[in-house]
Order: sequence, then C-alpha cells, then structure tokens
Amino acid sequence: MRRTERATPKLVRARLGRVGGDGVPRLRRLVAVAAAVIGGLMLDAATPSLGWWPLAFPAVALVAAAVWHQRARWGFALGAIAGAAFWMPHISWLTLYLGPVPWAALCAVMIAWFGLFGLAAAVASRGLARVRRLDGHPVRLALVQAATVAALWMLREQLQGAVPYGGFAWGRLATTQADGPILQAVSWLGFAGLSAVIALAGVLPIALALAPRIPAVSGTGSRGGSRGARARRSMAGAAVSLAILVALALVPAAVLEQTGSLRVGAVQGNSKSGIFDDREAGGVIRDHFAATEEMLDELEAEGESVDVIVWPENSAEFSAPDNLLRSQRLAKLAERAGAPIVVGTILANDDGTYSNSSVVWAPDGPTGARYDKRYPVPFAEYMPNRPFFHAIVPDLVDLVQLEYAPGTRPAALDVETRAGEVSAGIAICFDIIFDPQAVQLASDGAEVIFAQTNNADFGRTDESAQQLAIARTRAVEMGRAVVNDSTVGTSAIVAPDGRDLATLTPFTRDAMVAEVPLVSGATPALRFGAAVATAITAVGVLGLATGVAALVRARRSERSAIPRTDPPA
Repeated sequence: MRRTERATPKLVRARLGRVGGDGVPRLRRLVAVAAAVIGGLMLDAATPSLGWWPLAFPAVALVAAAVWHQRARWGFALGAIAGAAFWMPHISWLTLYLGPVPWAALCAVMIAWFGLFGLAAAVASRGLARVRRLDGHPVRLALVQAATVAALWMLREQLQGAVPYGGFAWGRLATTQADGPILQAVSWLGFAGLSAVIALAGVLPIALALAPRIPAVSGTGSRGGSRGARARRSMAGAAVSLAILVALALVPAAVLEQTGSLRVGAVQGNSKSGIFDDREAGGVIRDHFAATEEMLDELEAEGESVDVIVWPENSAEFSAPDNLLRSQRLAKLAERAGAPIVVGTILANDDGTYSNSSVVWAPDGPTGARYDKRYPVPFAEYMPNRPFFHAIVPDLVDLVQLEYAPGTRPAALDVETRAGEVSAGIAICFDIIFDPQAVQLASDGAEVIFAQTNNADFGRTDESAQQLAIARTRAVEMGRAVVNDSTVGTSAIVAPDGRDLATLTPFTRDAMVAEVPLVSGATPALRFGAAVATAITAVGVLGLATGVAALVRARRSERSAIPRTDPPA
C-alpha cells in the first residue's frame, strides 16, 4: 500500500504534463543557458562602442526564449545569466580607476533585476499557457504572452532606474537605436515606450514558436505541434515584428515650434580631471581657458562669433565665483567673446554639503544664475549608509570625501545672449539618463539642452560613447538640440532629429561651434510618456497576475486529482 501511495502522484503528474510535468514547450536547459549568454552578449554589442543596433532584436528574442515557460527558480537563474552576460562587459569601464569592487557591486544589483525579470517572464508565460480562455488558441495566447513579457522587460528598466539609491537608468533598449532607423519614434513613445516596442518585436516570434497548439489542460495529444508549424508561426511573428519596425521607421520625428536659433561654442579642454589624475590645482580651468582662447582666435580670424560658450562639468573646479582671479578672467573672456560662458563648478552649501553646479559668467561677472545637479551619483558623489559600507570597504568609502546634495533649483537657466534671452536647460553628467529630468527640463521652458559632463574617470572605454548615445536619444525624445560637452570626450552637438551638427575627437583640446534651433513646447513623448509607461506596466502586471492565478488553480486541480488511499484500520 505504501508503494502505491508514493507512486500514484508521480503517475498523475506525468499524465497532467508531457513536457517538464506541465505540458508546455521550453528550451532544454543547456540550450537555454546558451541562449541567455548569447542574448546578453548580443545586447551589449548593440550598444556603443560597437553600436550594432540590429542585434538588439535577436538579443531580446534569445533572452526571452531562454526563460520562456521555465519554472520560477530556473527563470530567475537564466535571467541572471543573461544579465551577467550583458552588464559585466557593458559597464566594465567602472573598473578603470576604481577597481573591481564597485563594478561587481553595481553588476550584482543589475543582474538581480535581470533575474527578477527572468522569474516574472517565466512564470507569466507558463501561467498564461494554462489560462482556459487562451487554451487551444496559440496565436491569441502568443500575443498575450508577448505583450506581457515585453511589458515586464520595460518594467525592469523602469525599476532599475529608480531603485536602489535613485537607480541606474543605463543600458535601456531605446538607446540601442541611437544610430538606427527607428530613433525618431522615441519622440512619440518616449524611452519606456520605445523599449517596450523593441522588446515586443523580439519576443513575438518566440511566443508564436513556443505556443502550445492544443488545450493546456487536456493531457492528450501533441502539445507543441510539428516543427513545420512552429517554424511557420515563428516566421509569421518575425514578419509582424518587421512590419512594426518598418512602420516606426517611416514615422517622422515630432516637430516642435522653432522660436529662433543660437550659435553655440562648446569647449573640450582635454584636462586631467579624473579622480586619480596627477594634476595641480587650477590645471583643469587653465586647460579650458586655453581652449576657449584658441576658439576665439579662430573665430575672430574668420570674422565670426558665438552667442554662448559652454564649458563641461567641473571645468571651473571649486568655488569659481569666490575665486577673484578666476572670476575676473572668466568675465574678461566673456567680454572678449561678447557672449556669456556657462561653466561647471563645485559649490559649498550652508549645511556642509556640496553641489555639482552650473553657473553663468557675463562680462561683468557671475550673473547669479545657477543649476545644481539633481541626480548626484551614489558611491561617487555621496555615500549612502556610510558607516555600513565603511565597515566593508573602508578604503573605497574614504575616497568619497564630499557629500553632494541633490539639486532643487529649476532645470533651466535664463541666459542673456546677443540673440536675446535664452532658456538653457542643464543636465550635468548622469542627469541626462533620467526620464524625470527630461520632463522637468521641458516644464521649466528649456529651449536647448546643455549636457555638461566629465568622463575623465572612464578613459578611452565605452562609457563616453554610451552616454552620448543616451544624449542623442534624449535629444530626439525632447525635440531639442543637445550640446554634449565633456572635459575629454566624447563631445558632440546633436540636432533635435539626432544628427551630429558638430563633433570633437576625444582626448584632444578643441572646441566646436554650431547653429542650433531654439524650440518651445513638449513632444508627445514628454506629454504622454509617463501615461504610456503606466499603461504598459499595467499590461505586464495584469499578465503576470493572471499567469500566477492560473498556475495556482492548476496546482490545486493536480492535487485534487491525486487519488487518496485511506490508511488501514
């Protein structure tokens, strides 16, 4: 009798599911691991510096195929594997000066988010295959599964850009298309919406290929159908995905009202401005004085001028308004140029904190216009939970000596130029990667964006190219020109449609000049982007909840189907 009691549940489970016990097709584990690894690596290759943007679509497809219909724990593991294959090379630039510990810590957080996505996608896809209303309708099921998983991908990107410590909104699908034909769509869909569409285009062929063909709870028949049927469904899905992408490529960027134009000169001092660079005080600002004077020499020789000059983040070093000699020299330079100079400097606050700031110099000195960086970088510009982390890595924690406070001032500065008063939006370094900053810039009336940055800590790695890709995508999303100005590169002036108006060779002292449009208003992406992201999130959450509920019901049905044997009297 005991043998019967132990054997019966196994027999019943075998009858209820022909593949892995639940009757839905999935990749074998070794194949799934390979798909996760290759998908993650391809996703990195789709981003700068390689920038092979077409790889983003098969990358998503491979990651989705790896986790499709998997058990929850295995889905988490495969998601984490894909995340490791992507994030570890993608942000390897973090090791250049700071070593492996910060890189490993940030990778661990990002990999965990990928793992949670893998878990959610596995549970949702497997659970939805057990929903009775979708049973026996592979196309309908595949569409629901694909929409859910694409939404979950976008949700992962949104969450990693907010949690923990303000998040890290890097490595998003939308930025893989910075040089691709569907970039213009970001002005309508926003970063979140474009990421979701790219994810859907990658997931849909997988969903159709792995959709069960017969009722998921019947327990009979061939669940997946022939290989030919799967291939035909997959090809149909690929055709639909291609049609979606072609349609997006044909849609022009949203155009805003142009209110004027501005001739901008942006300076790249090629300074020793990294954390561990061997430099003397005043060296960074001297490099930018020299580069600006060389630019003015060329302009004067050609009989030309600029309306405003932009310097990068930290270019004026510490407390520039309080340093009389530097302040006077900046004022004289502005007088010579006949144009204000927007510089980056570190300012002390009354409460003992510091601000990474942008201030404006006119011929008569600083104008009082000031922007403070809204998104200081944790573990670099401030140290969260300092006592805790100091106990773990005291040497690294001690490197963060100043506590930068998040800015609360308006994101746009009023700058008086010979072209009139211009509202210049400011985004300092990683400010540019956060969606709320883009919305705030438009709300504060920015007509052009000055994205000042200091990439010196990352040397000749991919970081500066990745950041420029984000800035390019942001320019199109906002419908505004972006002046991406770095201490060492990569520096470029980007038009509202994503074209380069001017570029500089990294690690050279130089300046670039371009005429940029001034615009007003907000693109559909800025007006409705948050609502689009919320709606897509609702799709993902609802699909996941439906899948979980279906799995719970199926498990209860399995338990009730197991025959019970009364114990002997």
